[in-house]
Amino acid sequence: MTRQEAELDRVARVIAASPLLEGALVVGSLAAGTGDDMSDVDLFVVVSPGRFDDAWTLRAELEGGNALVAWDRVDPDWPKVGGHEWISRDLVLVECMLTEAVGGARLAGPSRVLVGPADLADRVPHAPQLTRAALDDYAQEQRELGRVHPVKAAYGELARAVRAAEPAR
Repeated sequence: MTRQEAELDRVARVIAASPLLEGALVVGSLAAGTGDDMSDVDLFVVVSPGRFDDAWTLRAELEGGNALVAWDRVDPDWPKVGGHEWISRDLVLVECMLTEAVGGARLAGPSRVLVGPADLADRVPHAPQLTRAALDDYAQEQRELGRVHPVKAAYGELARAVRAAEPAR
């Protein structure tokens, strides 16, 4: 089991036990099957209708006591969407978006149900998938604007260095 799979399994149990959450989708490289040992875990967590504020208050429970550090990404223009991110003790970066199905967030690209009903992805609005270049441009813009948590930036540098290094022997 990879570090990411272990973290997904742990988070899935927390989500399944919560009456505030309908379920979660894995998105990004892990959903597309293109992840590697340094890939982050991208989660789209669907909050039960009318329960966003309660779920947001309890967002740290998703970490399950397994975070070295955690931080939030919020935009006042999107009151029913919030990002909660952490680095696990196994050095897995988890980027977790919480939203009600009609809270304003849109699902783009491949996804797979981690926990919840099989039709969970059909319950949320979709957006066109972004190209890798567009995602990289956006990430660079966010770094330049100082909108990236310093720990996340350092993790990104570590991931790039590991990927560029020779394979372990």
